[in-house]
Amino acid sequence: MNKSNITILVVDDTRYNLQILSIMLANQGYSVLEATNGIEAIELANTRIPNLILLDIKMPKMDGYEVCSNLKNNPITQQIPIIFISAIENVEEKVEAFAIGGIDFINKPFHLIEVLARVETHLRVSSLQAQLLEQTKLLETQNISLQKEISTLTGFSWDLYSEVKESIDCQALRLFYQPIVNFQTDLITGFEALIRWQHPERGLLSPIHFIDLIEKTDLIYPVGRWVLSTACQQLQVWQQSLPNYTNLTMSVNVSTKQLSEFNLVEYVREILSEYQISPHCLKLEITESTVMGDRDRTLQILHQLKDLGIQFCIDDFGTGYSSLRRLTDFPIDILKIDRSFINNEEWIIVKAIGTLAFTLGKSVVVEGIETPLQLAMLKTLFNSSLDECFGQGYLFSEPLEPEPASNLLASNTTFGSTINN
Repeated sequence: MNKSNITILVVDDTRYNLQILSIMLANQGYSVLEATNGIEAIELANTRIPNLILLDIKMPKMDGYEVCSNLKNNPITQQIPIIFISAIENVEEKVEAFAIGGIDFINKPFHLIEVLARVETHLRVSSLQAQLLEQTKLLETQNISLQKEISTLTGFSWDLYSEVKESIDCQALRLFYQPIVNFQTDLITGFEALIRWQHPERGLLSPIHFIDLIEKTDLIYPVGRWVLSTACQQLQVWQQSLPNYTNLTMSVNVSTKQLSEFNLVEYVREILSEYQISPHCLKLEITESTVMGDRDRTLQILHQLKDLGIQFCIDDFGTGYSSLRRLTDFPIDILKIDRSFINNEEWIIVKAIGTLAFTLGKSVVVEGIETPLQLAMLKTLFNSSLDECFGQGYLFSEPLEPEPASNLLASNTTFGSTINN
């Protein structure tokens, strides 16, 4: 530490104290500034920016407390270490000295060796803090560069990550609900909860713009819990306010990563209890990749959740590489036929998946139904098992916000007759 580059401001209205402190510090090689009152001290601190200040308390017009407060409220001087040096013996006044920003307190009459030791100690601490701050800034710069390199190599967007994280904090994520209709009764039997993002600049965004990032990062845990809680809360409202829908179901997507979350089973149990939801009314949708993953671990979690009484659905069935063995090993209740088979009119595959499901004692949900002709074809294919077949798609309704979804439920719409007309 080169003392000649270090400036110390000494503030004391007693000339003797001022001189003896200044001489001692100058003899040690420090550059010394002197002030005999608070106003002069503030001016010197703002114009010369000392490395440390020795500050008396009892001074006319402006005491040391006021000087310290002024300096600590000024961005230019707020980081300067201030050591109070005073004859005050009152404990409360010493406490105040620390409360307003002082880092140390030296009693008068002072010993020069003690003053010097404390000055050198705090200068070393201040130097180390400055070095630490510099290293922190360097690491932040390096981290930004590394993040950019990772983004380039993997396509992962740290900017998007920050935006999504902020959206969670400011509650910009929203749930929409798309009805699920039974083929036999043509009535709504449940909803699937679908996440959306109300972006401040880009408007309402569908999951395609952000869900992959959420599922691949730690954001999946808070978002997953929020979706489950919000969906069950909405289900409670519908079941309790609409007498015809006491057995209405709610389907919620659960990622592979969520299944490994600590205490997931207990959280689901708490949510069911909090919102008074019958377990069979909650359906958790998992993907084929989840079933094809760590078999033993996944099977353990699924059975623990199944023991609560909830149902499981394999989403987008037929688009992956599911093992048929897994369908019997895992506690799956529903196969959800992917919309691509409906769009491409691959009715043979649709029929095969349905036959497989019914043979194994499972139900079927068909996604992406958009036209009356598609619905008519599906009812023909599954004519003998209509009570175990359900449909979802824009033919019935687009995903809705809670209020329009509530209005749709309250209307008790029979979709078969409406569509035929």
